[in-house]
Amino acid sequence: MYRTPCLSVLLACMLLTACGGSPRHKPPDTPEYHAIQDYERIAGGAILLLSTDRINWVPGRSQPERVSVECKGLYCSVGYSAFIRANKVYSLVPERITIFADTNGINTGTERTIDPFYDLHSYAGWMKYSFFASTVVQYKHEIDPDQGVIQTYGTIAGDATMTNPVTEATWTGFATARDHNIATDLESVVVGDASISVHIDDEVLADVRLTGLANTATGQAYADMIFEGMSVTDGEFSRYHADDNRLSGAFFGPAHEEVGGVFDHPEGLVGAYGADRDPASN
Repeated sequence: MYRTPCLSVLLACMLLTACGGSPRHKPPDTPEYHAIQDYERIAGGAILLLSTDRINWVPGRSQPERVSVECKGLYCSVGYSAFIRANKVYSLVPERITIFADTNGINTGTERTIDPFYDLHSYAGWMKYSFFASTVVQYKHEIDPDQGVIQTYGTIAGDATMTNPVTEATWTGFATARDHNIATDLESVVVGDASISVHIDDEVLADVRLTGLANTATGQAYADMIFEGMSVTDGEFSRYHADDNRLSGAFFGPAHEEVGGVFDHPEGLVGAYGADRDPASN
């Protein structure tokens, strides 16, 4: 159960252009195809992947299992037996995508996959240089040793700056997460607002505020996550209080236009957030 679900086709080979060829026909001018093109562009330029741990509910167990995820640059290791790469995290098919109205100016949509081996639901946000999502997967095929396992996690990938902002600014966006205590409802998504600010003293410090977190299916509200005064080094920051109370992030885009990351919430959430720099900060 340490594996990463491979959707019907990996992103790198989903479209002919991603495999070195060219499409036979011009793709339809639809929001779904535009979203796929955005994701392909972001994934193709990604140099950084961040992920939460994988939280697994295993049949017959009363407590969830936490599978450690360690990330470095393009890659994350899941447990000790699987790797995921920044430009091969998701594979999008138009028929499985639903595009929503922007959330705080951030592109927003879902992917819903029903497959003989697993069901998957991702709630995503994306900008020009980064893509983030919370995901839940249920393995279901009778020949699968992981039959019945439900897994939740959050990810973000993009073209990270790897340098610190040089001016104080604020960024606004949203957070998306899964409550692993009610993960059997694959479309039960927690969303909230994300506000990030940077102030510069002797060092560059980042404040992240994830507020108004609520479950779109049940209405349940969750405590705000506020991490202040995190030291920014080479464009990244993090703070660890406990496995279920931590946050990390990075800046994306050549001029630090975007910021985002992943988090574990003490009330059972794992998710991701992303934000665009406010116009007044440009």
